[in-house]
Amino acid sequence: MHLPRLALAFACAAAIGLVGDRASAGRNKPGQGNVKFHPDWEKHPSTRHAAMGAAECLAELDKRGIKAVPVKSAPGVLAPVRLPADVGGVVYRTEIAPHLRATNPFDVFDCRLVLSLHAFSKVLRAHDIDEVRMFSAWRPPGTKWPESKLATRHPGALAMDAARFGKKLAPGQSERVWLDVARDFHGAIGKSVCGIDAVPPSPATPAANELRSIACEAADQHFFTTILTPNYNRAHFNHFHMEVTPDVRWFLVR
Repeated sequence: MHLPRLALAFACAAAIGLVGDRASAGRNKPGQGNVKFHPDWEKHPSTRHAAMGAAECLAELDKRGIKAVPVKSAPGVLAPVRLPADVGGVVYRTEIAPHLRATNPFDVFDCRLVLSLHAFSKVLRAHDIDEVRMFSAWRPPGTKWPESKLATRHPGALAMDAARFGKKLAPGQSERVWLDVARDFHGAIGKSVCGIDAVPPSPATPAANELRSIACEAADQHFFTTILTPNYNRAHFNHFHMEVTPDVRWFLVR
């Protein structure tokens, strides 16, 4: 079986070593998952983005030419924005009708996640992908959540659940080709996705290989603190959970 692109992604992702505090070095403890401590964690995109304040992050959006509309109220979110246009050449949106996106809560992103998506777009463009359909970014916390209290993961709009990746239309092509995580990933719960212990998809279709490459290339470049695939558990059978997490010294790929 010849899978050069997939093999390259596995080899690159294998560079994410298990290092850090001496007490933490060595093999992962049972139940710890694929948590990886990295000696240069503070230099990676997800770490830099997660550490930003609201004003600094919004200024960086402007510097990069990312069109973002501030959201007046989004409890739990440090710097909530909507994305009316592409981010680095890739559109990130839910499946909701376009005329409803301006009020749909699930289309709200924290500014820090947007910066990581901007970096991630480089990987997607290399795969000729220009649109990502997601289930949600922000999931509003309960109605009693205080406006001033910040959240993480989806309640903080710091995570995206990406379900489908759309290819650019080729000349003469009338219908977009989609890489669908639920349909095309072909993984197995509990198996490693990236690195030297990775188990290739079965069947290893072109779409499955490409989805695996996308996840592993993003992991190798540390665009996100956490990447969870269908190999993580049944709840993730149909999406990639891609998250930026403040105040941690690790990366998780599963």
